[in-house]
Amino acid sequence: MTLENIKKIYHKFFKSSFAKSIALITGGTVFAQAMGILFSPIITRIYPPEQYGVLTTYTAVLGLIVIIASLSYQQAIPIAEDDEKAINVMALSVIILVIIVFAITLLIYIAEDFVLKILYSEDIKTYKYLIPVGVFFAGLYNIIIEWNFRKRSYKTIAKNKVVQSLTSNFTKIVLGILKFGPIGLIIGPILGQSAGITALSRPVFNQQGLLSRISFSEIKKVAKRYMKFPVFSAPSNYVYTAGNNLPVVFLASLFGNAVTGLFGLARVITELPMNLIGNSVAQVFYSEAANIGKSNPREIKRLSIKLIRKLALIALLPLVTLLLFGPWLFSFVFGNQWYEAGVYARILSVMVYFHFIILPIGRILEIFERQREGLILNIIRLAMILTVFYISRAINLTSYQTVALYSLSNSITYIALLIIVIKIMNSEIKTKEKKMA
Repeated sequence: MTLENIKKIYHKFFKSSFAKSIALITGGTVFAQAMGILFSPIITRIYPPEQYGVLTTYTAVLGLIVIIASLSYQQAIPIAEDDEKAINVMALSVIILVIIVFAITLLIYIAEDFVLKILYSEDIKTYKYLIPVGVFFAGLYNIIIEWNFRKRSYKTIAKNKVVQSLTSNFTKIVLGILKFGPIGLIIGPILGQSAGITALSRPVFNQQGLLSRISFSEIKKVAKRYMKFPVFSAPSNYVYTAGNNLPVVFLASLFGNAVTGLFGLARVITELPMNLIGNSVAQVFYSEAANIGKSNPREIKRLSIKLIRKLALIALLPLVTLLLFGPWLFSFVFGNQWYEAGVYARILSVMVYFHFIILPIGRILEIFERQREGLILNIIRLAMILTVFYISRAINLTSYQTVALYSLSNSITYIALLIIVIKIMNSEIKTKEKKMA
């Protein structure tokens, strides 16, 4: 390949608006995560694995609730036909969020023992009322950020990620030094999540006359128009998130808080490439692909394949590093008590590699409103994960063996998702070309 060809490729990809958008979001995310990495060795020396296990369990329970906090209506904000529909979808999402937060608070107050026992999460009983607080701020953030992606406010989003990271990590350290215990780890992310909501809300309030377009009749219309999101996307997202978070709850039940804490740190570190790049790419890809729309499925497929190839190369370095040096790196960076977390990281690395590559194009199901396929696949994935932990309990597998089976089952479903998405794009291309013929 000649120097001239390399220059052309560079200009074509890295100078494109799509690549610039990814670079902007990723830049903010990288800086935010870099702050997290720098603070992590301090945090892991303040809080032992047992206390980190409480945070991991709390985060898992929160994740199980947040994913349905707006019944996934917020995902329709970027693809709404115009701003009037989008702002009414946003209003609908906030209304549903408030109702669900109120219902959770009431349920915890009336039947806290039953709820936490069902979730195998009695260890977070002391912090039960932080669950609805966390759900509210995380849910509100998820709604508002979708509006910012609609408006392509990538610079605001990037800045917000940095503010969130600094707030969260600084809070954890200060409260840890003051001996607040696990509550310091829990309050940190809550404050971090809420820190940038005001800045992200400005595009909504600054757009003249936008809020005046909200009406009950329009909210009813958009609720009906985007019914596929609560009917298919919400259950699909919930089942998918349950597959991510229930393993933490089951590990806590089977092996205790110490193993859960080690697993939690391992997962956070192995998912760094996804948090640094993957999620940003996925959000920008969804925003850009939604802008292209259903009218050009061939272009969406071209963009998808190109993205997969690049992500596969980018993720090789962290994969090989964790496979070869995981336990030693964890011991050196986080302290000797975290050596076993490096073993879990090694086991999880292959699963995370496939997730990182396939994550962005998974949202094509939403663009083509094919959420039904996603729901079916996620139900199969959850069934496989539940089977893993049933087998673990039945034949007394070690925590390492259990996590290895979990990693393998997830890898299989990620590859299946890739195959399904490619088939859907090919089908859409054929349908489009038949109409044009």
